Amino acid sequence: MVKQYGMVPSIGQISFPDPESVPGIGRRPFSQSLQQMMDHEAKILVAQAYRRTEKLLLENRDKLQTVS
Repeated sequence: MVKQYGMVPSIGQISFPDPESVPGIGRRPFSQSLQQMMDHEAKILVAQAYRRTEKLLLENRDKLQTVS
């Protein structure tokens, strides 16, 4: 999501295709610092999704227990 579609405001609207899906691209077309930024943004997205999921599950614990 971050690297292929550039969907984070801090990096901007950039897009880097997966090198395995595009023949002829042998090395990454971005700097090490940009790679670190993309990794950081991906970690933030995963952490936010985890917190949102955990909150949703806790708020609906009674329903989950009923279903299980």
